[in-house]
Amino acid sequence: MKKIVVFVCVLALCGLAASAQTKAPLKAYISVDMEGIWGVVHGDHTGSAAGDYQHSRKWMAEDVNAVIAGLFAAGATEVVVNDSHGGMRNILAEDLDQRASLISGTPKPLLMMEGIDATFAACIFVGYHAKAGTAAAILDHTISSAAVRSIKINGLELPELGINGAIAGAFGVPVVMLSGDTETCKQAKAILGPATLTVAVKEGIGRTAAKMLPREEAHRRLKEGAKEAFLQRAKAVPFKLGPPLNFELELQTSAMTELPLQVPQVKRLGGRTVGFTSNDYLEGVKLLRALIALAGI
Repeated sequence: MKKIVVFVCVLALCGLAASAQTKAPLKAYISVDMEGIWGVVHGDHTGSAAGDYQHSRKWMAEDVNAVIAGLFAAGATEVVVNDSHGGMRNILAEDLDQRASLISGTPKPLLMMEGIDATFAACIFVGYHAKAGTAAAILDHTISSAAVRSIKINGLELPELGINGAIAGAFGVPVVMLSGDTETCKQAKAILGPATLTVAVKEGIGRTAAKMLPREEAHRRLKEGAKEAFLQRAKAVPFKLGPPLNFELELQTSAMTELPLQVPQVKRLGGRTVGFTSNDYLEGVKLLRALIALAGI
C-alpha cells in the first residue's frame, strides 16, 4: 500500500512539474523605430515638430499592433514594446494593443534596447532602417545622421540592427524577425543570419521615396511573419560579438573628434575616426553612445 501511495505522489509531483513547465511565461521583446514603418518616407514624417508626424506615430502603432497580434497568436504570454525612435515618446499609449507593455521616453540605460534581458524568448525589430550610406534605403543613417558616418566593431560595419542585435545576443536572446524596407531586410539577413525572418513593407526608390505595400497587406504580412518567427524561434541563433571588442566610430568631420578624445581610453584612429577597446559589450555600447553625444554637441 505504501508503494502505491509513493508512486501516486511521484506521479502527482511530475504532473505539477510538467504543468509548471507548460505555464512558464513566453516573453517577446519588440524594439520599434520609425524610419522603416509603413508609409514613412521623409524627415517630415519622423520629426515630432514636422507636419506629417501625427500620421506617422499612428502608422507606427499599427505596424507594432500587427506584430503583437501575431506574437500572441503564436503563444506569447507577455509582450514588451520599447519605443526606440528619437525622443522615444512616439507611440500614444492608448493606441497600443492593450495586451502589451510600453516602455516610453529617454534617456534610458540601453536606449533602443531598454528592457531586454535573459527572460525573453525572442526579440523583434519593427520599423528599422539601413546603415548610413546605403543606396535606395529610406532615411538611411546609423544612430545620428548629423554626426556618424559609420560604426565598426571588430572590423565589421554595423547598422543599428546589428548593434542592437548584439545587445539582445549578450543576453542570449535571438532576433527572430525584422521589418523595414527591402535594403534593411537584406542587411538583417546578412548580419543576424538567414534564420531571422524579414518583412519588407516598402521598397526604397531613393532616400526619401518608396513604393509601399497596400496597407492591409503590410499588416497581414507583419502579423503572419511575427507568428511564424515566434513559432520557429528555436532556429534563430543569438547574434554575439566576443571580446576583445574594438569599437571604431567614424564621424562626419574631424572637429567632431575633439570632445570624444577627451575621454581617456579613446584614441584617434584617423582624421575623423576615434576608437576604443572593451571586454564588455554592453559597457562598450554605452561608451559609444556617449561619444556620439559628445561629437554632436
